[in-house]
Amino acid sequence: MNVVLLVEGAETEPRVYEAWLRHRIPALHRVANVADLTADGYVLVSGKGYPSCYRRIAGLLKDIDANPGRVQELWICIDSEEDTYEARYAEVHRAVQAELQGSRMARTNPSLEIRIIIQHCCIETWFLGHDGFLRAGPQSPQLVDFKRFYDVSTDDPERMEKYPGYVTRASFHLAYLKAMLIERSHRYTKQRPGVVIEPSYFEALRARCARTGHLPSFRHLLAAFEAAGDAGP
Repeated sequence: MNVVLLVEGAETEPRVYEAWLRHRIPALHRVANVADLTADGYVLVSGKGYPSCYRRIAGLLKDIDANPGRVQELWICIDSEEDTYEARYAEVHRAVQAELQGSRMARTNPSLEIRIIIQHCCIETWFLGHDGFLRAGPQSPQLVDFKRFYDVSTDDPERMEKYPGYVTRASFHLAYLKAMLIERSHRYTKQRPGVVIEPSYFEALRARCARTGHLPSFRHLLAAFEAAGDAGP
């Protein structure tokens, strides 16, 4: 199985996806380019943010087309941000179909599976799904207010709106995550995501999905992992 991943961000997502793949599918090894893929490998490409990540779709499809049969899965991993899940999924789908129109892909790579994985609303939203990290009795006034506004340990983080004073949902979800982790003596930055890349953190998110049905967009990543060789528990 060979996989190509296009992730939206330039800092957090490459580190997170590489760590999670190493944990769940250790047989996959990372290579630099599609042409370097042999067997059981993956290429991870940063889209350098939104909407510039859409420009990378065309280039990746051309690379896959130029190497017939070499790639079995293409994953496009993008935040929904302020859009609904459905709206952002449709936007990405249109971009992919526009690039495929008139291409040779159906002939050169008929078995290619293209998966659109929407991080709803951002990857930090997924990280908020670790229900063992939010203290029952937070100490900082900020975290007390955040938890009173929305308790991510009991309610689905993907349904959380923005707290008053924050411009976007994503900015609030990031602030909530930082506040939640700092009380457990962990720091989170885009450049150094820290504990969220650990295998135990991923397993906690996976367990919550199975137990509660929360984080429905994260389930699409789990399905992609399974298709690429994740054997499960």
